[in-house]
Amino acid sequence: MLRTLLAFIFLFSYSYGSVLDSLEEKVKEYQSIQSKFVQKTFMKGLQEPETFEGKLFITKPEKIKILYEKPIKQVYFMEEKKLIIYTPEEKQVIKTEVSDQFILIKIFRAFSENGGLKKLFKLEKEVEKGGYIDAVLSVKESTDIKKVEMILKKDSFAVEQIIVWDSEGNKIVLSFYDFEYKKEPLKLYINIPDNVEIINY
Repeated sequence: MLRTLLAFIFLFSYSYGSVLDSLEEKVKEYQSIQSKFVQKTFMKGLQEPETFEGKLFITKPEKIKILYEKPIKQVYFMEEKKLIIYTPEEKQVIKTEVSDQFILIKIFRAFSENGGLKKLFKLEKEVEKGGYIDAVLSVKESTDIKKVEMILKKDSFAVEQIIVWDSEGNKIVLSFYDFEYKKEPLKLYINIPDNVEIINY
């Protein structure tokens, strides 16, 4: 009985660590990621979610560009810990540092550095559903984020969905399309016109 129990504990622990380990190994093999996405933000008290469409670009080391295209145009550009948010319609640029309020940026940044995913997340639960792996994660050293769920294709570890719940009951659902790991780095930059208001936050 004891031998059986010990074997069960070993297998249980191994399976809980495997998806983050495997995803980390996958990320190490590639220099960049790009994808289209649809983001739905469910705010407590609102009946309908806010829906956004855009494109995501990640390249090593620690460089991210997010292009929101619908319903408004907005650019998020991160290099290391510096973040620029450019809204063309308002002719405004916000310059700030990546903090806990930018949880999606922190998640994407984890894909841009070796070991970043295990540094950010602790794996709480892992379930295989057909050709997919559903990983439930907690964010280390964060009280604002209740949990993060990541749904991956089992064969390629392409990200299908990222779902974030905060401590106030709000939820963000990111669904990815044409998700690609790429061997080549991307040349990411941001063009800021001269006639914009710049806010340092």
